[in-house]
Amino acid sequence: MIGSPEPARPRSTDGKIGGVNTPSRLRSLGWSLAAAAVCAVLLVATSPGLPLVWDEGDTIARADQLDSGQLHPWHVAERQNAVWPYTVVREGHPPLSGMLVAGGRRIAPGWLDPLTQARLGPMLWFALAAGAMCYRLQRDYDAPVVTLLALVALVTMPRLFAHEHFATLDGPLTAAWVIAWATFAPAVRQAGWAPLFGLALGLTLAAKFTGWLSPLPFVAWTVLTRSRGGMRALAIGLPVALAVFVALNPPLWHEPLTGLRTFFELNLNRAEQGHLNVSTWFLGRMYNLDYPLPWYNTIVWTVVTITPVTLYLGIYGIVWSVSRWRVDTASLLLVCQWATLVIVRALPWAPPHDAERLILPSFAFFAALVGVGVGRGLYRETLLSRPRIIAQGWAKVAVALALAAALFDSVTYFGHNLSYYSRLVGGLRGAVALGMEPTYYWDALDRQTLDWLARNTGDNQKVAFAAAPPQNLKLLKAWGLLARTPDDPGTFRWYVVQRRPSANSPLDHWLFDHATPAYQHTFSSVSLLDVYDYADYQRANAELTKTKEAPAAAQ
Repeated sequence: MIGSPEPARPRSTDGKIGGVNTPSRLRSLGWSLAAAAVCAVLLVATSPGLPLVWDEGDTIARADQLDSGQLHPWHVAERQNAVWPYTVVREGHPPLSGMLVAGGRRIAPGWLDPLTQARLGPMLWFALAAGAMCYRLQRDYDAPVVTLLALVALVTMPRLFAHEHFATLDGPLTAAWVIAWATFAPAVRQAGWAPLFGLALGLTLAAKFTGWLSPLPFVAWTVLTRSRGGMRALAIGLPVALAVFVALNPPLWHEPLTGLRTFFELNLNRAEQGHLNVSTWFLGRMYNLDYPLPWYNTIVWTVVTITPVTLYLGIYGIVWSVSRWRVDTASLLLVCQWATLVIVRALPWAPPHDAERLILPSFAFFAALVGVGVGRGLYRETLLSRPRIIAQGWAKVAVALALAAALFDSVTYFGHNLSYYSRLVGGLRGAVALGMEPTYYWDALDRQTLDWLARNTGDNQKVAFAAAPPQNLKLLKAWGLLARTPDDPGTFRWYVVQRRPSANSPLDHWLFDHATPAYQHTFSSVSLLDVYDYADYQRANAELTKTKEAPAAAQ
């Protein structure tokens, strides 16, 4: 409270994490179980409302290979002709996401739709991470408002909430990273917990190459706090993490050094693989590996894709945590986690594509910092001590606004979560005017669009797509949502293109300028996907051929 004397601050000893009044494990476990259960139910219930998106088809196809019985680890290790579809092939993605999809499908009840069945493993994994986050926050701060607001932020950031569902790599990566953070504090206190931290860190390494950055914030925190416990946790945890990564990748069992070299070469030399040099449209300009994004891109993505009140509370939490880092080592650890990808993605060699997806873990830790910001607003200097001095006025209003605003935007944008932009830039329409991409992930090819195509496509007709993921189209056909893929017999009736500037070809732009779509999927008065008569596609192709422009072929 303003005017109140400043209470004595708790002293940090050996960089240990947490306040001076650590709550009981039982109460913290109650928070954890409740958060995990709520998150799991919410994700499963809302999954049918989020369409199949980019990369999900490929992830599911690889999981099918794991689930076929031909790629059990011992088969891969013993038979050279058994191709492990991860780590040392293609782009070098590690296997955790495929394992989660395969495992989730095995336990999924039959009444779930096929896409939700494929997503069940990643969704339950994220629910576990939500529970771990709440357990850690409750142990560190003993303040239910911190835990509650962090959980609310975790499930109401529209883009983060969407990724929590998907059978892709980034949701599992984020969840694994959060669990590693949650297990680090007990590992700092007691060496017996360090192997568990190593296991969680190893799963983070096995989620995506980005996960190999996850040790950095723990190292940074240990150096800043000079924590002997942190050094011990890392000394035990890092070798365990590497062992877990190798154990989950059978091709590394006999030749670990060669396999690891291949893994790093595939992930660090994307520019040499032309199909992986993916462009992005950012503030009215095109960027790729040859033309890196400006250093401030991560800050822009954070500002424009988080609701304003949530953004303010998170920034407030960061500022207070940094200003008191010598005392509040728990919040310092959170800031280190958040800052890692925000800084690394700002470097010139970082891949530019996929909008917020490549820094997704930073959003989860930002959610935790939202809780810290609320706690700081309510309790000011006394968040980590007793008795607590409760602030009046703006702090309580901010809590109410945070809940209301986050819930409103989540409901309003649901189904179009990946097209969410903050009101600070005028929402989706304002962001498009600023030169941002309205859509990216083919999520506008939803049930409504597929139903229109089904009603308006004849029995012997099919649909052409502009750069759509082939595996997604195969799954849509297998699930009865698409009658034919472009490779099937039949004559083309329609040409479907999403409004993604970084992937739109000269042919697509010709159609935007000269043809009228038969159908448009719009949101907030912005077109996300157009369906053109195939005759218009042929006309565009002919016009561009005359001017010697090479259009991209429809898939």
